[in-house]
Amino acid sequence: MSASISVSTTPFNAVEGLSFATFQNELRHVARFITAAAPANPLEAVLAAIRRNPALSQARLLTRILAAYIGRQVSFRSAEVAAFDREHLALLVALMNAHEAGTLPAAEWERAANEADAAQRDIGG
Repeated sequence: MSASISVSTTPFNAVEGLSFATFQNELRHVARFITAAAPANPLEAVLAAIRRNPALSQARLLTRILAAYIGRQVSFRSAEVAAFDREHLALLVALMNAHEAGTLPAAEWERAANEADAAQRDIGG
């Protein structure tokens, strides 16, 4: 009796890359039952979350999301949607809604993305 072994032909370092739009759709799907009051300024709330603990995986993902909003080339993986807890998912929905509504000027998004990047760089000291 011979055993059959299945071998993947996908390279070990291959990463499933999602577009930002697809990633946002997945976030909305996961967060669809979360009801929370939106912060007055979701962009500042996201920055505060990043500053609290920039080494946290959620903070790193939030930084990448801000980068995507200002047009930087960023890709995401489906599994990264699961990295967000309930609080951060609610914050992300508020952020996505604010961006879609155009309530904050492009300069504010740029500033936030740059501040988030700076917080990430400061991790190493």
